[in-house]
Amino acid sequence: MASNFDFLKTIDKELYEIILDSEKLFRDEYFNQCAIQLRIFAEKMAKKILNHQNPNLTFDDTLNCLKDKIKTEKEKEFIDDLFFIKKIGNKSAHGEDSKPSDVIEAIERAFEAAINYAYSKKKDEKINKLQFDTTLLVTQKPLKDNKLIDKYVQLAQEQKEELLNSKQGEFNSQVEKKDENGFKDKNFIKNTKKYKKKELTPAQKKIKEKVKQAKKNLKENINKPQKAKSKPKKNNKKKKSSLKHVLFCIFVIISLILILKMLLIF
Repeated sequence: MASNFDFLKTIDKELYEIILDSEKLFRDEYFNQCAIQLRIFAEKMAKKILNHQNPNLTFDDTLNCLKDKIKTEKEKEFIDDLFFIKKIGNKSAHGEDSKPSDVIEAIERAFEAAINYAYSKKKDEKINKLQFDTTLLVTQKPLKDNKLIDKYVQLAQEQKEELLNSKQGEFNSQVEKKDENGFKDKNFIKNTKKYKKKELTPAQKKIKEKVKQAKKNLKENINKPQKAKSKPKKNNKKKKSSLKHVLFCIFVIISLILILKMLLIF
C-alpha cells in the first residue's frame, strides 16, 4: 500500500518503518498511540541530524542544540515542527486524549520535517515538490482523479462562466444608452475597444448644425407669446366726411343768426 512517506524508504529505512506504524495506528483510530509513535519518529530524526554520540541526550536537549544552530527560515520551521510533535506526543504519553485533528496536524508536520531531512541527505529538488495527501493517509490509495463532486463543481463553474460571457456579448451588442444629463446608463456595459464612435464628415456636420438650428428656431417660435390681433380699422374717411358736414351746418346756422342780429340792430 502507498504512503505519504514512501520517499523515505530509500533514504532512511528505520524512520520509514516508524512512520508507517504511526499511519497504521491513525487508520485504526488509536490516536494516542499514534501521537506517541510520532514523537519517537521526531526524536530519532532530530538525533540523526544532530549526529551527537551521547546516548543519554534527551529529546529536549537535542532540540535545544538544533535550535542554537538555526541559520535559515527553513531550519526554524523544521525545529518548530519537531517541537509541536513532541508536545502532542507528551500529552498522549501522560494519559491525555489526543484530538484526531491534532494528530493529523502532527502527521502533516512529520511529513514536512521528513521532507527537509530527506532533502538534506539527497539534495533532490523533486522531494521539495511533494505534497501531503490526507486521502492517501486514510485509504492508502492516492487520489489520482478528481472526486465526482469536484467534477460537478468544475462543470457548474464552466457553465457559469459561459453564461456570463454570453450576457457580456449581449450587452456589448446594444447601442450605448444615456440619461437626461448625458451620463452613460449604469446597467450598460460598453466594450470600448470594439465599439468606437465614428467621426462625422464636414458635410454631415453642416447638416447636423442646420437641423440643430431649425429645432432651436422652432422651439423659440413655439414658446414666443403671440401678440393680440389688432381689430380691423373702420372706414375713417367716411367718418371724417360726416364730421365735416355737421361742422358746415353749424357754421351756416351761426352765420345766419349773426346776420339776423345785425339786421335788427340797424
